[in-house]
Amino acid sequence: MKKNLVIIGVMGFVLAKSQVVMGGGTLSSSHTQLELQNSGQKVLILPVAENETILPKYNSSQPDKYDDDATMEAMLMYNKAESLTKVYDGTKWEQAFNGKNRSTTWTRANINSTNMTCLSTSDLFGQLLQLCSSDNLKFSVPANSSQFSDYLSVVRDPETFRIRQKGLYRINFNVLFSGFTAGFDFDGARITIVVVVNGVEKAYMSGKASPFINVGNYLVSTDGVLFLDVNNDITFRLVLDGSSWSISSYNFGGTAESNVSIERVL
Repeated sequence: MKKNLVIIGVMGFVLAKSQVVMGGGTLSSSHTQLELQNSGQKVLILPVAENETILPKYNSSQPDKYDDDATMEAMLMYNKAESLTKVYDGTKWEQAFNGKNRSTTWTRANINSTNMTCLSTSDLFGQLLQLCSSDNLKFSVPANSSQFSDYLSVVRDPETFRIRQKGLYRINFNVLFSGFTAGFDFDGARITIVVVVNGVEKAYMSGKASPFINVGNYLVSTDGVLFLDVNNDITFRLVLDGSSWSISSYNFGGTAESNVSIERVL
């Protein structure tokens, strides 16, 4: 038994230090550690997970659904439910291979449905009193979609994009919202969407809904450029403010027209 253990140990040491070719003759490169060469109808079968919950490090309590583990970085596995090969980047599982002639310098996420309400009035001294909503917009990246994808691997959780490469980024924002404003002055409700980087407001778009009685659907867009650093966290905060003696309620997102895209341009 002792001799066998010694032999196995020596074989393991030799294999670890050697270059190995399987399925063919000679190695095609001196830099190859393990090379699989095709001879006839021979294939490589990856380990298979029935769905994302079977992938290693899955943890539904984590914002991105997976525990972090740097020792598992570059691990490959096939997700049967999505019909995609996934690679673990040390924090979560991402699509391993992208089709040819497709840009991989952008991420586009769908804006999930969010409802905001604002009630405004004034006291006897004319001071504005408000009970209004303010929250971060929520995002999702639908699987197997040609319109939405996280090629930059920046979707940290449903509210946050975390930048992985320093550079100049174009941020494009489109949202369809619908609802009503009812008021008794000439101001109307103000709707503001703020781009926040590490807790600091960097850009925003703002507009007013029509005063008095107003019901309708609106599609708004904005486009801007920001210089972002590694590990910068980006969120989009939605703020609804009313004018005196008014009530407003709007639903934002939840449609294909409602999306945010981040593209690395430099």
